[in-house]
Amino acid sequence: MYDTKSTGRLGALRRYPVLYGCFWALLLAAIGIILVFLLAQFGNLQARGITAAAYIIHCIAVFFGSLAASRAARSRGWFYGGLTGLLYALLMVAIGLFVYNTFTVDPSGLFRVFLMAVIGAFGGMIGMATTGDD
Repeated sequence: MYDTKSTGRLGALRRYPVLYGCFWALLLAAIGIILVFLLAQFGNLQARGITAAAYIIHCIAVFFGSLAASRAARSRGWFYGGLTGLLYALLMVAIGLFVYNTFTVDPSGLFRVFLMAVIGAFGGMIGMATTGDD
């Protein structure tokens, strides 16, 4: 089920597919946010564009993080992908609560958490479908 031949730091993290997927999702989100910052700083990106770009970056990060998680798990892609999306969403909620106090428990906020889990499950299914047979 798990790749026991992996060595190194990421190989050790690969044993925990959800954490492995969250690592990649957070890395992609950080890169995307830096790019949006540069566009906003040196381009003419407006506030509405920044908000839309942030949502798009988070969705892409969850998708590819879930893809990585399901490939690391090599089984139950939708499950590991959904958990990766859910953990990522809960991390973003925690950051929003503790840093900016922006998350509210209303239908809109809960929908965003649910949406990340669904995107994660979809990414996990795609990850399992694209995993080559050994």
